[in-house]
Amino acid sequence: MATPTLRSPALPSIRDLSARAHTGRTLPVFVLSALLATGQMYVPIPMFSAMRADWQVGSGVMTWIISAFAFGYAGGFVLFGPLSDRYGHRRVLCVGMVVAAVVTLLTGLAPAAPVAVALRVVQGLVVGSIPPAIMAYIATRIAPGHRAVVTMSVATSFLAATVIAQLVSQTVVESFPWRTVFLGSAVLFATLAAVLRVVMTGDAPAGRDKPLRHSYAAIPAVLRIGALLPMLAAGALSMAVMVGVYTGIEITGLVDGSGELLALRAGALPVMFALPLLAIPLSRLSRPAQMVLGVLVAAVAMVAATFEGAHPAVLAILLAVLVGGLGVIAPAVLQSAGELGGESRAAASSVAMFSFYVGATFGPIVAALAAPHGFAVLAWTLAALLLAALALTLFGARLLGARAEVAG
Repeated sequence: MATPTLRSPALPSIRDLSARAHTGRTLPVFVLSALLATGQMYVPIPMFSAMRADWQVGSGVMTWIISAFAFGYAGGFVLFGPLSDRYGHRRVLCVGMVVAAVVTLLTGLAPAAPVAVALRVVQGLVVGSIPPAIMAYIATRIAPGHRAVVTMSVATSFLAATVIAQLVSQTVVESFPWRTVFLGSAVLFATLAAVLRVVMTGDAPAGRDKPLRHSYAAIPAVLRIGALLPMLAAGALSMAVMVGVYTGIEITGLVDGSGELLALRAGALPVMFALPLLAIPLSRLSRPAQMVLGVLVAAVAMVAATFEGAHPAVLAILLAVLVGGLGVIAPAVLQSAGELGGESRAAASSVAMFSFYVGATFGPIVAALAAPHGFAVLAWTLAALLLAALALTLFGARLLGARAEVAG
C-alpha cells in the first residue's frame, strides 16, 4: 500500500507564495546565520583547556558542554519547526535570533560548569528555531531554479560550521578570554536578526484558526514514512562521526601546538567551499545514491586515518576527504525528507535535522569513551559507525524502490 501524501494545515497556499525571495540578497545572510547557529555547538572545543582551568573540572565534563547544546538543538527543531509555518518563517527566525543573542550572552557569563551545561541546553533549544525556518523558507520562497544550489549552500554551511567555528574560536582565545567568543556570538545574533528582518519577504502564515496541536500533527506522520527512517538514522550516525572526530582529536592531544591544530581544522575548508558546486552534478544521482557515495568516501577516509593518524599532514587531507563525504550526505537526507514529506516540508525537515543532532549528541560521548585508548581506536570506532550508516542507506534505498513500485 502506498504511503499517503502528508498534508499539513500549517503550510501556506500556493497563491501566498507568489512573492519570491531575492536569492542574491537572501543567500549570504542565510549562510552566515547557518554558520553562526550551528557553530555554537563547536566553538567550545578549542576552549576546553581554558574552560577546564576556570572551572576546575575534567575533560569528561567538557564533552557535555557539546552534547548539552546538541540535545537542546535537536529538540528545538521539533518544537519550533512547525511553528514557523503557523506564525511565519521570518517572524520565528527573527525572534529566535534575538532570544538566542540573550541566552548566548548568559552562557558566556556562566560562573561554573553545571550552570554552563544547563544554559547550553537552553541555548541549543532556542538556536534550534533557526535552521527549520531557514529551510522551510527556502523550500517555499526561493525560486525553483535556484533552490538546489541554495539548499546545498545552506546545508554545507551547517556542516562548515564544524570547522569554521573552531577556527574562529581558536583564533579568539589565543588573544582574548574564552568568554569573548560567546559575547561576540551574542552580538552577531542580534545584528543578523535585524538584517534578516530587512532581506526576507513578508510572512504568509496559515492555520492559525486551528488548534496549536494541528501544527505538530504532521510529525508523527513523517515518522511513519518507512523509507525515510533508515536514511534519518544514517544521517544521525554521520553527524556523530563529524562531531566525534574533532572532539576526539582535542581529547587525545594528537596534534601539538596551536598552529598544527589550526592547519588541521582549516584543511577541510576548501572541500566545504567546493560542495555547493557539486549540487548540479550530484542532482543527476538519486538521493540514496548520493548518500551511498558520501558514506563510502567518508568511510574510506576514516579507515585510512586509523593507519595515518600520527602524521598531521596526511591526517589533514583525510579529514578533508571525510568532511567532503559527510557533506554530501546531509543535503541528500534533507532533500529526501522534503520530497517524501509532501506538503509537510517543514515538519519533515525538522525531523531530519532533529535526527542529525541526536547523532551529534552522541559524537562527544563516543569520543570520550574511545579517545583515551588512542586515536586508532577512535578512528576504528567511527569507521564502524559509517559502515552501519552505509547498511542503513542501502536498506532505505531498497524500501524507497519498493515504495515507488507500489505507487506506480
